[in-house]
Amino acid sequence: MKSFGLGILPLLLGCSSHQDTGKYVGDIITRTDFEDMTGWGADVSAVTRERAHSGRFAIFVNPTREFSLTYRLPLREASVHQIKAIDLEAWVYVPSPNTNASLDVQVGSTAPGGGGTVYTEQLRLIDQVHEFGKWTKVQHTYVLPAGLSPDNELRIYLWRNTSPEPVYLDDLQAKARE
Repeated sequence: MKSFGLGILPLLLGCSSHQDTGKYVGDIITRTDFEDMTGWGADVSAVTRERAHSGRFAIFVNPTREFSLTYRLPLREASVHQIKAIDLEAWVYVPSPNTNASLDVQVGSTAPGGGGTVYTEQLRLIDQVHEFGKWTKVQHTYVLPAGLSPDNELRIYLWRNTSPEPVYLDDLQAKARE
């Protein structure tokens, strides 16, 4: 089972407009409905029964939780191919248009002494959610920069930003493009 963990992550905002996003080659990086917590090493307070799209559990952010449960995995373990892009889809519950949370993909350096973040891209949920107070499917292709080290760490998480209300995420799937 792939490793999950909580993290407060430095955020460097970045967007990509690359045309070369590769093709999907059958590698599912992760697919989860947050039902099986075994082996995650997760803080149980990071998962809620308050709302769920499927099953009983979802992850969330709110005014006291800046970042959701965070998916973390070295790129070399995420796919047998070199990843050019990640197709991400998930279901989100956004209560109102005042919510500016985002679904972020980040790649961080694992070099000794830190090394920081080498890539971050956000999907602002408000850009795809137009009906509030109900579950909505969102999807986005995150184009990774060329030359990432296989030792870099892939991170996927929900960020509250300054949202005054809780935002929920469930049924997440990430697929690799080579």
